[in-house]
Amino acid sequence: MSDNSSKKEPAIHSQKSRLADHILPSSATMIGVCMTVISVSQLIPKHSISRHVDDLLAFDSLFFLASAMLSYFSIRHPDRAEKLEQVADIIFLAAIALMVIVGFVVSFELMID
Repeated sequence: MSDNSSKKEPAIHSQKSRLADHILPSSATMIGVCMTVISVSQLIPKHSISRHVDDLLAFDSLFFLASAMLSYFSIRHPDRAEKLEQVADIIFLAAIALMVIVGFVVSFELMID
């Protein structure tokens, strides 16, 4: 009598690779947020800082795009998932940090007006 319970099916993702399942949709959402803020910032009066904010957010959306692509590739290529996820995680955190900095710049600019 064979015991099927002793056979474990290989998991598609390890515990660490589950991070990509969170980074991918979050990065895609943050790309949309960056594009929306760039569009809305076109409606406010132009100051010297607002041009730089647009540039920084466009650059930030590229960071989020890189993070989303790397997390997608880590899901598609489980043999390299751990390394790809590490890089995607670092880029995602850097993009979030840049977005927070841009948010502070925008809020200070609006307080000064």
